[in-house]
Amino acid sequence: MVPRSWMPLAFLVMLMVPVRGAVAQGLWERQKGNCEAVFAGFEQASLPELRYCMGMWESYRELGSLDDAQRAAMAAVFQRLYSEGDRETRHTARHALSRLGFTPRAEDEARLEEEQREKEKPKRKRYRPHKASRSDRKVAAKIRGKAFKRYRKGDCEGALDLLAQALDRDPASVQVLYDAACCYALIDDRENAAEYLQRLADLGTKAALKKLRRARTDKDFVGMREDPGYKRTTGYARIKVLNGMPADDEEMGDDNVYVLVETLRDPKLAYKVEDGGKDKHTRDRPHIWFKEHAKLQAYVIYKFVGHPRTRLVPIDWDSDYDLIVSWADKVEVDGYGERNSRYSLSGGKVDPEKQLYQALKDQDAVLSKPDQYIGKADKVLNAAEDTLDTVDSTADKVEKVGDSVKGIGDSVKGFF
Repeated sequence: MVPRSWMPLAFLVMLMVPVRGAVAQGLWERQKGNCEAVFAGFEQASLPELRYCMGMWESYRELGSLDDAQRAAMAAVFQRLYSEGDRETRHTARHALSRLGFTPRAEDEARLEEEQREKEKPKRKRYRPHKASRSDRKVAAKIRGKAFKRYRKGDCEGALDLLAQALDRDPASVQVLYDAACCYALIDDRENAAEYLQRLADLGTKAALKKLRRARTDKDFVGMREDPGYKRTTGYARIKVLNGMPADDEEMGDDNVYVLVETLRDPKLAYKVEDGGKDKHTRDRPHIWFKEHAKLQAYVIYKFVGHPRTRLVPIDWDSDYDLIVSWADKVEVDGYGERNSRYSLSGGKVDPEKQLYQALKDQDAVLSKPDQYIGKADKVLNAAEDTLDTVDSTADKVEKVGDSVKGIGDSVKGFF
């Protein structure tokens, strides 16, 4: 088996010695663990698993016996690692591809170059508008009224010209900033739409943050709903909630899932939530899986759940959801033989109404001060006992590896 305490890739690269032929094949057979199965099911495997097995492959696998089909199949594995891995992983994946006679895909190279250019861009300055005079605010409101008429007629370009004039008069107008974001979204200028939404977050006032929450359900932003920038700025997230309790306590889990779903659907939070039914695995505490752009919303839900051992786990597979929450807790039996959960959302230590109030405060805080709260989220994520979370998040996939191996085509027979 691939060990859960993943060997650092740099150490594995140091093991890459020029062994050849039968000696190399013998080393691979002794060291490979379950890497054959991991490679066969590489599309479902976690990146840490693949990264470890790639290091073992580069250290011990002799390639002379592989035919063209087998080389192409292995290249697909390393292409995924190059596409999704960090800088160190990409370096090793490039070397592995080269040994097989391949190069990274052109689209991956282009994407990574674009990401590097984004990193090198000057850091965006926080929007800090000065407060306008009373007379300027009145003038801005009148201009905004004219812009709204243009908007209603579908003339977003004309509306934007007027909104720019209104912002010259009152740059801190929450309504005008929001109207500009809507108009930019409707003409599919997503970059500017996200910028004006971010300006509302920069203001950080109750009125501005209320508009950000409104943007989650406003039809003007439908075309942007899947943009990570929009989700990050507004807090919009698609969420699935699961019941992770064992069969004997499934009803208790259903009660908590119901409370969690109803709370997250509250118009003040405005998440798009689905009751996903039973978790494939039995758990003894809540788990929250998240995409990178939804990390801060995962932190908000973590605070709402109120369980001190809730685990935050990055999503490292293709998912339609930004967040997946599995509710679970250890069950205690009282002196009357009743089974109870200490951190239940339906009668335990946690008060859902109080937690909702706190969640609203946390949500506003993370939207207006993301840099400050990302550190808090990372602290939870990087807790010592959470180092194995990515293994748990893909346990169900590993169980399917046997089926994946059976389904490989003739061209992959004798793969290893």
